[in-house]
Amino acid sequence: MPSRNDLAKIHIAKKELGLDESTYRGVLWDRYHKESAAELTESQAADLIDLFRQKGWRPASFGQRGLIHILWRKLHAAGAVASTDESALAAFVEHATGKGDLRRLTVREASRVIEMLKKWLARVEGADRRH
Repeated sequence: MPSRNDLAKIHIAKKELGLDESTYRGVLWDRYHKESAAELTESQAADLIDLFRQKGWRPASFGQRGLIHILWRKLHAAGAVASTDESALAAFVEHATGKGDLRRLTVREASRVIEMLKKWLARVEGADRRH
């Protein structure tokens, strides 16, 4: 049985790749003779995730998500954001990408958020040096 994390990845990838329900179920049946991702073995789930990656799904890495948190805390320390609370960061990410959960970001979306935060931090730090 796949882990909850793997099942989440599968369903996120399905949505982000734009697979309709019949196409998704067809892949499960043709490749694994299963009707649901919950019926897959751990190795089948890993194979399906790899297949989705081959088809273009690129989830944000743990390192990218960590860097987003670090930059957010630096902005807080610089006085640019009022809270380090996860909901405040989620609101910013949702404004930037349409997704309020960092775990759902693609590599490209995470990179865009990182660049936005870096530029914001540079502006804040530049303003501090001028005063």
